[in-house]
Amino acid sequence: MARLLLGFDIGGTKIGIGLGDENGKLMGQKRIDNIDTDPGVILPQMLDIARGLAADAGVKIADIAAFGISAPFPADARNGILLAPTNNKRWNNVPILDTFRRELGIPGCFENDANCGALAEWYFGAARNCRDFIYLTMSTGIGGGIVANGKLIRGGNSLSAGEMGHICLDPNGRKCNCGQRGCYESFCGGRAVADRMREELADQPDSRIMRIAGSPEKIDMRTLEQAMREGDAYAVRLWDEMAFRNAQAIGMFINIFNPEKIVLGTLAWAVGKLYTDPIMEYLPRFCWRQMRGDCEIVCSELRRDIGSYAGIAAARNYLYENPER
Repeated sequence: MARLLLGFDIGGTKIGIGLGDENGKLMGQKRIDNIDTDPGVILPQMLDIARGLAADAGVKIADIAAFGISAPFPADARNGILLAPTNNKRWNNVPILDTFRRELGIPGCFENDANCGALAEWYFGAARNCRDFIYLTMSTGIGGGIVANGKLIRGGNSLSAGEMGHICLDPNGRKCNCGQRGCYESFCGGRAVADRMREELADQPDSRIMRIAGSPEKIDMRTLEQAMREGDAYAVRLWDEMAFRNAQAIGMFINIFNPEKIVLGTLAWAVGKLYTDPIMEYLPRFCWRQMRGDCEIVCSELRRDIGSYAGIAAARNYLYENPER
């Protein structure tokens, strides 16, 4: 019988709680708001929901093999402590892992959310049966998870390996949200691209992008996509630069890790070939032909459901890494 797993996915605006099994069958899930929340209030609520999901499925918490927490960083990953995530400033030094282990009475783990996305695709999605692959989140920001030789790569004690969005593509480039210049994310992350458009078009209220958005604060990647499809010259140039920088970064990852697969997240599957085809055209300029030929580049299979599997996948990987549990 497949082991039961519990997952918690902590996002900047929502928290997902899910119950499933190690084969990816979801037995229940619920989402709650997480905007300017107090962890002293929200953590007991998360635990109550988890207990309710178990009761609704006709099982006891003690029947669940493990839980997994998918969480934004910065965090003390080793000890499972949240350290004021960017979008949840009141969650400062929250010992969520110890709290949940104590309250639930079952084993559990704490993982970086991008790593959990990689684990979800590995166990239940586009990277099934791969031993070497990279998952790239491609949405508001750029993040990543790396599986090499059948193991999730975490690196040392500081933060977590896989900060793919913060490799430097141009030391003289735009300033990134992280404080560095020319990061991959500063060229291709949704928030960074939207900020750039607002700056560059601030004195052009009649530009196509401004007309599509209606107001500067509504400019986003969807605005850029629509303007690109309509053939706007500014949008075409920016889209092409974004493809070039995506290819530059992905080419580096291929040469460094020699993966079997690279799984691309939100923007790739949401936009489709308009997004991925230009990347593929530029890619040969940035990696060796042999490695490129051996690497399959695909879109996420789980797509917008990936959050439902993130914590559950972390729990499954915890049991994989700790077979004595």
